[in-house]
Amino acid sequence: MTDTTAQSAPALPRPGEVSLVFLVGALLTGHIMSSMALLVLPAVAPEVAREYAVDASLIGYFISIVCVGQLVTLTLFNGVTRRFGACRMNQVGHGCVALAMLSMILPSTLFLALGALLIGCGFGLIGPSFSHLLMRFSPPERRNLIFSLQQTGVPIGGIAAALVAPAVALTCGWRWSLALSAALVLYAVALMQRGRRRWDDDRDAAVRIVSSRPFANITLVWHIVPLRRVALAGAAFCWTQFCVGAYTVVVCVQVFDMSLLAAGAMLTVVQVASALGRVLLGWLCDALGDAGRVLTINAVAMLATCIASYWIAPGWPQWAVYLLFAFHGFTTGAWAGAVLAEAGRLAAGAGGSASLALSGMFVYLNSGKLLGPLVFANIYLFTKSYAWAFASLALPAVLAIGWLYKNNSNKTDS
Repeated sequence: MTDTTAQSAPALPRPGEVSLVFLVGALLTGHIMSSMALLVLPAVAPEVAREYAVDASLIGYFISIVCVGQLVTLTLFNGVTRRFGACRMNQVGHGCVALAMLSMILPSTLFLALGALLIGCGFGLIGPSFSHLLMRFSPPERRNLIFSLQQTGVPIGGIAAALVAPAVALTCGWRWSLALSAALVLYAVALMQRGRRRWDDDRDAAVRIVSSRPFANITLVWHIVPLRRVALAGAAFCWTQFCVGAYTVVVCVQVFDMSLLAAGAMLTVVQVASALGRVLLGWLCDALGDAGRVLTINAVAMLATCIASYWIAPGWPQWAVYLLFAFHGFTTGAWAGAVLAEAGRLAAGAGGSASLALSGMFVYLNSGKLLGPLVFANIYLFTKSYAWAFASLALPAVLAIGWLYKNNSNKTDS
């Protein structure tokens, strides 16, 4: 079956349909709200850890459980976007996130784990569905920029979490920050309904709900060698991004002795730098026509920032801490839109199913998100040093450079 997302030209507009601007705006709103929901708990981790009498470094396990849920939906239900429509699955994904936030209000660490799993299941539906819509409706010559703009939802959501969650936690209790986040996610679900009829007019009732080939998306990516390298590089970027996002507040409180509000401000710096990086990288990729080389330069800068983190210590001046984490935000967060757009291009160019390939890409990306925080948390637990833990992020940076460099070399040879 030929995938409509693999076509090189966007779908033609129909009379009375909602615009591309509204599509991107609605998807961006949803991504902001759900990304905020994901990052609320890391933003108030010291408060949650204090109530439940656990080590705040265990927030890495929360992120990894999110990834488990995400991998379940990405593998077992990789055809539901085509079966029910990308808009509907986007709404269902956000609904899962809202339900997760409400479940975590209940007074037990078991509900934190359940909430993490539900958030992951939701994100496993959100990623392929928004990618399907953007590949289908965005003009090819602006695709890197549009994907990058849409991907600013993650850092903008992080900014919202960093600014709102600590303040709400200190004034009303951390559970109220979860309730507020759930309400905002449900607003995004309602917003998407406006364009649903047009956006879901490519539904295919013949597609199975539970995939008969759950790993087809993974193997498709693996067998297209340039796409495999981009996927592995993306996993390495994801590894670093979610370690930085999960541990910025914790390290600022425990190493630099900041208040929760000051640490939240530092997380805001990280997310602002990430958002700016995504727009800049998307623009550069379109302007230069070479996403691979732009991503390689970004990976080299990420490596240098991670190595510099080895020297973090309580005596650092505040300006140096802000500068370091701004670089962390920029270098670990700028990659996402460019990687997804490049993946869609490579899948279509190789004759693959673009929506299936993008679903497979999210499996690889989330493998990095699953592994990274686990490694980071255990390095800290073994060394009792956040300097060592942050410096360990140099490893995925080196791997990203290697995979991207190989792709660039082959491109030059051809």
